[in-house]
Amino acid sequence: MKISTLLILLILSFASCKKESLTNDLSGVVLNNKGVLRVECSDCQLNYSVQGKNYNVAIKNGSEDISFFYLTDFNLTTQLKSLEAQGIRLMIIDSFGRVVSNELSTCLEGEIRNGSFRINAK
Repeated sequence: MKISTLLILLILSFASCKKESLTNDLSGVVLNNKGVLRVECSDCQLNYSVQGKNYNVAIKNGSEDISFFYLTDFNLTTQLKSLEAQGIRLMIIDSFGRVVSNELSTCLEGEIRNGSFRINAK
């Protein structure tokens, strides 16, 4: 009697569990695209705008990889200010790994470089 009751309870507990489908679609999920701004300099400041939001990053002694996230196509605007005479590289990579821009510039102290780059979500 005890064994049969236990067996019935086990069967009922396994039968009542709903399993998620392995082919469950992601149609209701919003996925962000992640791009990267890579700046290489000794001493500089980067101001940039992603879909209407402004950001500021100070870079000293080396390079900085800055992630940015987006849902739709947009124009990434940048303003790079050199705080000393130096060579500065600005590389922009979209979420698919495509290099949108790879600029190496020699900049004087106080020089400002502005840029606008089209980033595509697809």
